[in-house]
Amino acid sequence: MTRQLHRRPASLTLAAALALALTATCTAAASAAPSTTAPAWTGQFTGYPGSGWQHAWGVARTGAWGAADLAEAGDPTAPGGGSALRVTYGKGSSANSCSDCPTPGGGQFYTDLTAMGLAPLKNSTTLDLKYHLKFPAGTDWGKAGKLPGLYGGTIGQESGGNHGNGWSTRYMWRGANGVPDNGEVYLYTPTDSGPTGYGVDEGLGRWQWPADGAWHTAEQLVNRATGDVTVWFDGRQVYLGKGIASGIKGIPFSGILFSTFYGGHDTSWGPRSTQHASFADFSLATGVQH
Repeated sequence: MTRQLHRRPASLTLAAALALALTATCTAAASAAPSTTAPAWTGQFTGYPGSGWQHAWGVARTGAWGAADLAEAGDPTAPGGGSALRVTYGKGSSANSCSDCPTPGGGQFYTDLTAMGLAPLKNSTTLDLKYHLKFPAGTDWGKAGKLPGLYGGTIGQESGGNHGNGWSTRYMWRGANGVPDNGEVYLYTPTDSGPTGYGVDEGLGRWQWPADGAWHTAEQLVNRATGDVTVWFDGRQVYLGKGIASGIKGIPFSGILFSTFYGGHDTSWGPRSTQHASFADFSLATGVQH
């Protein structure tokens, strides 16, 4: 007796194939979607510059200047709860080392991961810093200026021409090719700090810092093992510096270098009138946060 084989209708076979294809597409899309990491720490400016605020931020005892030009400002639009740090940059101001500036401007302080209760992050392979900033419409950019980033190693050896056991990945705005507000990473490492020893311009012009009175997000991920530095602006990747921070593998993360001023080191870098910028809602994580 011959056994009869039953064949599936062609329509069902096609439907099954389409279903399988759709499942595969969805799976591939899901695997391609970037994963995000919850912050290990978040920092606001409520209570700045009081002792409670300093404790929460783990502010280091050395390296700070410009406190008179940093002030807490209530801003209901500020991400993270309506508390911002408003920075004043005086007319013609530059770095704290400026000897001919008519007025001071900007400011700086360091945070320490151990003091923040985040000692395990010091030896992490990667660390991600995310924060929000706002420039008013009509901002006078001058020649260039510094913005906060990460640092590692010993305070005083991560910038400013004195490099040993330290590195930093601050941002800058810099005028170039007729554009006054180009973004870049301003890099210091023990092995590469430019021909003058005062930093290397990385990724110049890959993004701009808008002066539109709105809040924007800057995020950087530093990989100590590879030396890669990746930057996202408003959640969009704008720069990947492969290996640009080589030489920092053996230097642990130390914290945030909150550093913002015009310059440079002389008054030619500064604005023609007093300027302001605002900062809010800082966070740290071991991976990408956005």
